[in-house]
Amino acid sequence: MARDETARDSPEMGLLNRRSYLRFAGATAAAFAAGATGAASAAEYRTITVSAGETRNIDVGDGETFENVLIDMTADGASALITTSGSGWTIRNVGFKGIHPGGHYLLNPGVSDPEGTALVENLYMGDGQVAGSDSGGIWLNANLPHRGTITFRNVHVAGMIDNGLYGSGPGAQGYGGNLHVESSYFKANTISNVRLNAKDRPCRVVDTVVDSRGNKPCRTGCSAPGSTNTRAVWSWYGETHLRNCDILGDITSVKGGSVTQTNTRTGDAADLTPPKAVPMSAEQAASGAGGSGGGSGGRSNGGSNGSSSAESGNRTQRVQQKKAKARGFPNVLSISSSDASTETTYEFGVSGEVEKSTDRGASKDDEDSVGGTVTGAVAGGTDSYRFSGTLATFSLDGKATVFLNGERIAPGNRGLPETIVVDGSADPTDSSTYSFDVSGAVKKDGDLGSVNSFDTVSGTRVKGRVIDGKDGYRFSGDLNRLEVDGKVLVQIGKEGGK
Repeated sequence: MARDETARDSPEMGLLNRRSYLRFAGATAAAFAAGATGAASAAEYRTITVSAGETRNIDVGDGETFENVLIDMTADGASALITTSGSGWTIRNVGFKGIHPGGHYLLNPGVSDPEGTALVENLYMGDGQVAGSDSGGIWLNANLPHRGTITFRNVHVAGMIDNGLYGSGPGAQGYGGNLHVESSYFKANTISNVRLNAKDRPCRVVDTVVDSRGNKPCRTGCSAPGSTNTRAVWSWYGETHLRNCDILGDITSVKGGSVTQTNTRTGDAADLTPPKAVPMSAEQAASGAGGSGGGSGGRSNGGSNGSSSAESGNRTQRVQQKKAKARGFPNVLSISSSDASTETTYEFGVSGEVEKSTDRGASKDDEDSVGGTVTGAVAGGTDSYRFSGTLATFSLDGKATVFLNGERIAPGNRGLPETIVVDGSADPTDSSTYSFDVSGAVKKDGDLGSVNSFDTVSGTRVKGRVIDGKDGYRFSGDLNRLEVDGKVLVQIGKEGGK
């Protein structure tokens, strides 16, 4: 939980008193969280109201999640600054409402561990910035220093001065931290809209729309005061991959940077409609709702032939997805690599049947075998599969991003996207026992709770005991049954929602 005085507890928490017994008959864990616990719905969020002239500082620490928040900066001179520390943190469903007065960036994210990752998802910074002020939307914290990888997904940044997404700082100071941008929208940000650092590892920009028109003059004190120069995409120090993007404006590089383009439309051929999942207001972001656009986000698999081929490609993919679901293949596993020079191999098994698919713009390679156990390799692209049943095993040799049913799965927990935490601290003087069954795989996780001999995992069934502490597990499939004897709090959620 982010360390802000108005931060609320997780919505997926319910108190179960002595001898509670719940059977879900195939319902998903998410449905349990929203229904059986009486949790807040996805449309509910809290508001942080910033007073006139105040800058509200919010810190998101190692492994923490800051989500479902509207930051109201509509008062004169009101602003906010979100900073991060450590690794494995998540910023999700956050909307900045009001014109940014400048003087600092709104978000300073960084990942301290070179192998660490973090996620910024469903973020709105679209109300613009006061003309003539300095510092813009997002600056990757080179002073942390940022050494790992941050993914920005469904982000809306518009009208900022001194960069929309300023990500080259870590490279300028000799650090290798990089970033990826997925299904996002940038408009009218001065100096650059998307500025990337690929010093040690390639960066990628996927399914994203950048419209450079309408930006305000650069702040006093910048390299060219009063200038309206801007870049749509600006690559520093290394290789940047653009895939399935629509871009109006300059695509440039400096300091050894380079840009490769795949299925990317520029100039008059670009469709500048915001991607469908991008929030178009602070309220939409905070509530977790998608936007009303219909742009690049997963729309096109074609070349640079304009919107007609893009729409055709999207229709074809939707038809293929519907047919796959009708055949009984509702689940999707995707393995994505941004490094075309290095091959990543993988292997996985499912409890049902599996077939190759073109989800997330994936290719169908002869090198990827489909059978009882699937093996494959990916380099600078995506492999996707549809399957029935549950994901039973998964192994990866190399670096890649893995998505299960649209959710990114963190390293070490691939194939186990659901979490359940049993918290016995409500009554520290008494012990509580519990048991539950899942339809997929399950394992104990020391990061979510304690590990001791009283807790056992036998196939798909778990039994345990908790005293003034927490037990945590990761699992796949559905939570079919939960039984507790004692007073405990049970939290059920997705990967990253600790």
